[in-house]
Amino acid sequence: MISSYNPADEGSLRVSKSSFMTYKMCPRQFYWRYIADIPRVPPTEEMIRGVAIHNVMERGLLDGADVLMEAAEEEGVADDDGVDSLNLLLHQIAHDMGGLEVVEAEVKHEVYEELNGQPIVWVGLIDGVLKHPETGKLILVELKTGNMSMSKLGRTRKELVYYTRLLRKLDYEDVSHFLYISPDYEYDVEDKLILEGNKRGKTMWIGAEKGFALLEPFRERSYKLFEESLYDTIESLTSQQWPMNWNDYFCPMWCDFSLDCEAELNGIKEWDMNE
Repeated sequence: MISSYNPADEGSLRVSKSSFMTYKMCPRQFYWRYIADIPRVPPTEEMIRGVAIHNVMERGLLDGADVLMEAAEEEGVADDDGVDSLNLLLHQIAHDMGGLEVVEAEVKHEVYEELNGQPIVWVGLIDGVLKHPETGKLILVELKTGNMSMSKLGRTRKELVYYTRLLRKLDYEDVSHFLYISPDYEYDVEDKLILEGNKRGKTMWIGAEKGFALLEPFRERSYKLFEESLYDTIESLTSQQWPMNWNDYFCPMWCDFSLDCEAELNGIKEWDMNE
């Protein structure tokens, strides 16, 4: 099967935020998901809900927070408590920032680049791009359903650095802040995530019963570290290296392909990328 994500196929290699982060997390999972001829797993209820809530936020950003509940009705999630917390968070953020100047929401971007002789098409679909009221620069918005944690925040930060690089290639204005929105976050006074709001330059919002949002300055250092890892990652991907990054907790819990890897680890099945 020909895949634009497969470096062995002719033409430009397509790299999205999701595929890039998947390869960074586990090259073997990247192979199973984007290259091997394996039928996709049907969307779960959590995935369907996540898409609906993303659509609700898109409407809220583009048409104003006042239409958010109307959009929730149309998406069939009006009774979802995550929508209630999202609604409250967006109103809090808009109030504290003097309104939301929206540049775009859910716009798909593609940009061509040659990296070490490899033609690449970078792809990105950013949840939201706002104009910061003080810096006049851009705020990249990322909505995450499900609970939030320090590790998930770190992964999401890398995703937004990916988008920052993409927008720089497209000659957008500079990015000055990242805004993370987690409507499903369950408040815990002992959670280290709560301490993020006390750090210099960061602003945190907490919902009435659940929900978390954090605005933090973009750090050029994060960009430089991302650039350094980018070249190594693309070099490994284009040389078709698919090693397994097995984790006893994460893999059986979250990866659709864990049974294949588990069989290999137990000596039941030999690895063959051509099977």
